Amino acid sequence: MSHSHLAIRHLVKQLELSDTRRTTRPALPVWLVQFIDDFSQRFEPFNGVARVGYECQQSEQCWEVALFLGEHEVIGGPQDGQMRPINFRFDLKEIGKSFQTLEGMNWNAFPNSHVCYESMADLSFLTIEGLVSGQKVRVQLHAGPPDSIGPAIRQYPDGRVELV
Repeated sequence: MSHSHLAIRHLVKQLELSDTRRTTRPALPVWLVQFIDDFSQRFEPFNGVARVGYECQQSEQCWEVALFLGEHEVIGGPQDGQMRPINFRFDLKEIGKSFQTLEGMNWNAFPNSHVCYESMADLSFLTIEGLVSGQKVRVQLHAGPPDSIGPAIRQYPDGRVELV
């Protein structure tokens, strides 16, 4: 299986950026960073490269992690500035091995989204819950990034890509 995404680079960049945000956001536990990296390895873009993004927070009940592939921004040429989502597959077969105990897995679908949310970008996502290192973790796997997230990669006409 090809792992052409850039999950490790993303985590390194997040660590570099965390120096500037350290006063506003506590560091993630090492076991959680490893867990996120393990999940990131299961994303496989259908072509090219992709960058796994995530949002993570601790609630009163558990750690909540949302994972997605970031979009490519086209730089230069007639499509300059265009954002392109990345088509991918995600290996679910052995997802339970990432958890000490798998407590639940649900597919959330909103085909009638105007009834639930007026501006819902993600009409379908998977939620997985279980124990990791003795801690409850809830993961949401999304088809695309939240609207508030900028591009993950800039792609130039000459084929170069740049992490954002």
